[in-house]
Amino acid sequence: MNSKVGPSLLALLDQHGRITAFERGTTIYASGADDTNMMLIVEGRVEISRSSVDGRRSILTHLGPGDVLGELAALDGGPRSADAFAVTPVRGRVLTRGCVLRLLRQTPDAALDTISVLCGRLRETSGMYTAHMLTDGQTRLARLLLRLAEKWGDALPDGRLQLAERFSQSELGDLVGLTRESVNRNMRDWEQAGVIERRGQGTILCDPVSLAQAAEMAE
Repeated sequence: MNSKVGPSLLALLDQHGRITAFERGTTIYASGADDTNMMLIVEGRVEISRSSVDGRRSILTHLGPGDVLGELAALDGGPRSADAFAVTPVRGRVLTRGCVLRLLRQTPDAALDTISVLCGRLRETSGMYTAHMLTDGQTRLARLLLRLAEKWGDALPDGRLQLAERFSQSELGDLVGLTRESVNRNMRDWEQAGVIERRGQGTILCDPVSLAQAAEMAE
């Protein structure tokens, strides 16, 4: 497993976490819920999102093997701040809040690893906010595809990058604040230019350099 957390925290979750499985389409936890478990994802993909008062959903991120979720509620005991949804079948190792706090007190290096996870989440959130404020939709979408390729991409023999996970146009739009139609229009333009190739819901980055140039274009 390609771990996204430090070795000390990973060791605690591996050794003490209870294996739990979620079927595809299952809500792992809901915003406002008072459960306070932390989970290390072993297999599968989890969508983290929030919904506005009028029911409009914004996807914050997608997490996969080696990522942890639920760390905020596990540390402060507060309600869930977002929804977590199993996009695929998910298997993870779960620790209760009491166990998390006890183990972190006993293992300072794991506590530092947890702080690192929280800092990473804060940087990601800050970056998303800045991108939405200062860049246009096409730039945000280009940056998203490159970020997804870095996290979920497989290198093909000819140098192209294929997203190992399938993301619908609606999911891509929710991640960058665009309508499905806008995503489709930009993807179609890039496909005609040979920058990407679409296969069903799958995407291949044929020309990452051109996509990176689009990602740097400000509004």
